Amino acid sequence: MKTTDQISLQEVLVKTSYQTQTTLPTDKLCENPLAFGSGFIVKYQNEQFFVTADHTLHLDDYKEGINERTGNENVVSIFTNYSPPEDFLSTVLTPLGGFYYMEQFNLDKPEDADELVDVTLCKMKEINLQYPFLCDDIQFAKQHKLTIPTECFSEPQAGKNYFIFGKIKTRNEGIRVEREKTVKECLMFNSKVGDYFLFNTPEIITDLEDWEGLSGSPIISEDGDCVGVLCSLKENSKSIWVMPIAKVKMLIEVAIQQDKLETLHDKK
Repeated sequence: MKTTDQISLQEVLVKTSYQTQTTLPTDKLCENPLAFGSGFIVKYQNEQFFVTADHTLHLDDYKEGINERTGNENVVSIFTNYSPPEDFLSTVLTPLGGFYYMEQFNLDKPEDADELVDVTLCKMKEINLQYPFLCDDIQFAKQHKLTIPTECFSEPQAGKNYFIFGKIKTRNEGIRVEREKTVKECLMFNSKVGDYFLFNTPEIITDLEDWEGLSGSPIISEDGDCVGVLCSLKENSKSIWVMPIAKVKMLIEVAIQQDKLETLHDKK
């Protein structure tokens, strides 16, 4: 979503960031969150796809010492910030399903286990769009969130500033969910490291709680372009790792082809 005279960088940041929670599949009412995260919606070929970091969905797969598929599936739900008229104190959660995710085979070390790729996405179905996704930021309160078109995908460039907007320190207080707004500013592209982009923060990261809940966030340039997905960071350093948006586009194309194959199979 390019910044223009009609839309500011702040508006792009607020309106393209979606907050999520992760629950067990047995938690039918999504009342007992295991973790909180972020994500964004991409519009591609007239379809919408929700994108986040894979470790916000497959919590067990990324635990220290595991780093492989455990088969344990969770449920990721989006905070819509919409309150139904009959229950104005609550906010609707939209649970998602049918996620696509990847592993990577190392040709140089065929004996090694497949490497997890920390990005996942699902196609937004009609049932996922029955409630609007709204902003709860004061300046844009109850305005509709935005999708990111693929025309706004780009590669990071040295010398440009990059930003992350989201909510951290999410907690349940009675019937209310309390969250703190944060903006990570002046992130600078450093280099490509393996499959990830390495960005540097202006200051050393000393408190991981200041980033807790931002996994899966879009990394937005000063021009309003999206360059990737926030995956991880290192405490007591300036390093954050970002999955390139090109990898997201590739996974979307795989999902579209898979969906076509399933549709053909169902017609037989």
